[in-house]
Parts: sequence; structure tokens; C-alpha cells
Amino acid sequence: MTLVVPLFADAEGLTKYPVPLFRIFGFAFDNSMISALIVTIVVIAFVQVAMRAPKLIPSGLQNFVEWLVELMVGSLDSSLGHKTTIRGFWYFGGLFVFIFLCNLLALFPGVGTIGWGHMENGHFEVTQPFLRGANADVNLTAAYTAIFFVMWFYWCIRQLGFGGLLFHIFGSKVKFSDPIVNYIFIFIFFMVGWVEIFSIFVIRPIAFPFRLYGNIFGGEYLLDSIYKMAPNLAFILLVPFYFYELLVAVVQTLVFFMLTAAFTGIFTKSEDHHAEN
Repeated sequence: MTLVVPLFADAEGLTKYPVPLFRIFGFAFDNSMISALIVTIVVIAFVQVAMRAPKLIPSGLQNFVEWLVELMVGSLDSSLGHKTTIRGFWYFGGLFVFIFLCNLLALFPGVGTIGWGHMENGHFEVTQPFLRGANADVNLTAAYTAIFFVMWFYWCIRQLGFGGLLFHIFGSKVKFSDPIVNYIFIFIFFMVGWVEIFSIFVIRPIAFPFRLYGNIFGGEYLLDSIYKMAPNLAFILLVPFYFYELLVAVVQTLVFFMLTAAFTGIFTKSEDHHAEN
């Protein structure tokens, strides 16, 4: 095997799955995991540096961190209600920062094109890139979703109770003086509740991870394909597409962040509002 470091590699195409790089005690570490680990280290180091000596009147990096936290708290308050925002900010805030930085890292030159490879037909072919977009691995986006749904049940039951959660899904939300009309609406809401159950347990667990994975993987595949169509003009042709993918990175982060918050807030915000009243 030969180590090659071209800015863009002449590989056959972006693989659907991350490539294992090495094993420790039988556990395989792939290039998506390495990217996720880099992002994790960067976030921890940045926060440690920014908040190592917090001041009452913030400045510099501390000011930026506090501004970002306030921005996210304000957005979550309007979606979740204040109580659930306090309970779940660690998840939603961390999720937003982590997803965005993973999306951003995937656009850095060299990600996916620097690694182990060999000569083939007179050109280098990278077969084991050191880094790959972390969110271009469906295992990671599925992990986001699995953790979210566990926490979603916790937040909803903590806020509503188990009986309150069932009533929110199946219970009739309107009352009429005519008992017959009431029974009709009880039946309607009960049937709609089963549609909601199907959405909670089937549609959303599939849609959440594949929406993010599909957009990020598709973007990386697009850049790879454009390069292979005209490698000599790649530095010109890829510039507008890099800006487009940067927009996709921002939008998909916001979409995942806001959808998880909105899905939770449907159940928790109204109860929080009633408690305040």
C-alpha cells in the first residue's frame, strides 16, 4: 500500500459505507468515526478555552459561546416550553453544534481524498480515505434519532405523565353539549391517535436519519461526480457547488434541530403553558 495525498483523488466514487481503518481489541474504527472524534475534540477544546476564566461581562470567545447559547435557548423556548428547554438543552444544543461541525468538516479539501491507496492505470486511487463526512454514515444519523426518541419519551412522560401522554395522543380535545357528538369526536380522535402512533414509531424513525444522511451523502457524491467529469476544470467548476453544499450543511442542521424540537414541543409546550396559567 502507498500513502497518497492528492487534493482530489481519482477514485471510482464515494462508497455508501465508511471504510474501516484499524482495529483496537477487535473493534473497527472507520473514517466516519475519526471525523466525528475530531469534531468532538474541537468542540470540547473550544468550550474549555472559551470558558476557562468566565467573566461577568463576557468578551471574545466567551461572548460568542454565550450568544450562541442564548440564541438556541430563545429558539427552543418558543418550541418546547421553558421547562423542557431547561431539561433538554444539553441534547438540542449539543446536537446542533455537533451536526453543523460534522457537515462543515465534510467540505474541507482532502476529506475523502487523502488516505491509503495504490497505483491503477497510471493514476492514484485512494481506497481507504482517512476522513469521511461523519453524517454521510447512516449509522451516526440513526444514532442521533435513537437517542432523541429515548429522550423524547422521557421528556413527554416527565411533563405529562404516562396517562397524560396517552390522552394527548388518543384523547378528544373538544367537548360539545350534545353527548352523541362528543362520542363521535372521541372515536375520531381515537382513530387519529393510531395514525399518530404509526407516525411516531415508523415514519419519523425512518425519515429523521435518512433525511440528513441522504442530503449529506448526496452532496459529497455530487462534488465527487463533478470532479470526475472534468478534473482539469475542477477548481473552477466546484466553487459554486461548494457554496451550495455549505448552504445545505446549514439548512440540514437547522432542519434536524427544529424538527426534533417541534416534535417534542407538540406534546410538552401546551402542558407547560397550562401549568403557567
